[in-house]
Amino acid sequence: MKKLFFLLACVAMSVLSLGQDNQLVWANGRLLYGTPIVSIDSLTYGKMEDIDTLHLLLPRTLIKVVHDTVYIHDTVYVETDCGEDTPSAGIGMFSVSANKQVTFSQGNLQYTQSTNTWSFAENQWDYIGTDNVIDDALADKIDLFGWSTNTTNFGVSTSTDDNDYSGSFVDWGTNKIGNDAPNTWRTLTYNEWEYLLKNRPNASSLKGVVQVNGVNGLIFLPDNWTCPAGITFKSGFHSEYSVEAYGQYQTFSADQWSKLESAGAVFLPASGFRYGSDVYYVQLHGYYWSATEYGSRSANYLLLTSAEACMYYFYRGYGNSVRLVKDL
Repeated sequence: MKKLFFLLACVAMSVLSLGQDNQLVWANGRLLYGTPIVSIDSLTYGKMEDIDTLHLLLPRTLIKVVHDTVYIHDTVYVETDCGEDTPSAGIGMFSVSANKQVTFSQGNLQYTQSTNTWSFAENQWDYIGTDNVIDDALADKIDLFGWSTNTTNFGVSTSTDDNDYSGSFVDWGTNKIGNDAPNTWRTLTYNEWEYLLKNRPNASSLKGVVQVNGVNGLIFLPDNWTCPAGITFKSGFHSEYSVEAYGQYQTFSADQWSKLESAGAVFLPASGFRYGSDVYYVQLHGYYWSATEYGSRSANYLLLTSAEACMYYFYRGYGNSVRLVKDL
């Protein structure tokens, strides 16, 4: 049994070195070994052991270790014992501009009407699909939302009336989501989605269409990507556009996905879209809202298919998926 600093999850992993003297290693954006404690430039850090792979360095101004406690942006995480084989999801870091990184929520956004609560899907491949609508009305739990403005209750509506989607964007992340306080999460802008897709270093090699646990979708890999042992990832897209093409391109079982997820990968399911009380293109297309309006009637969104992933604009009344991010 090793002692780890419990940041977001507990897994057995290791890192290469302390890196430069003014930096602290944070392995794959989520965990570090902290035995014993050492001091550098009057600040105290955990010393890295069990040398293997270095994934990421973070500035010392963001992280500080004092005795048994890790401080990150003034949030305190106390040292905790973790077993060698404790499973968990990794937290990958993704550049959305030349000087900004984010982490993605570990599932699509969901809303439960009866309890007025927001949450994230339990698994990244989870989607509600056609069950967003029951008897021509929104189901109790939904995950396809019209574009969020101050007149639409965060897009929880079957209305197709322009007037019901007028006004400026109101971020879904302003809500309390699960146990997270309001404004912990936010929606990517058009420019940030575009940067993630096309402009970050090695962008073309850090995404690929796939079928995960029987669900079609798109994988994004974190900036500092190291493929887990026993996994082969193929970036890019199928030459054909179809439901079947996702799985023909590459397929991962739930166990294989667990390894990818622990290494920081993000999966966006092709969960279709809703218009009024009808749901279309489930497992053929994925539609993910941005925070950026396109004129008074439309907004930008990420489209994913088996053959491409790109930015388009859509009428605000369409019900799209929402995957939120957290700034680092």
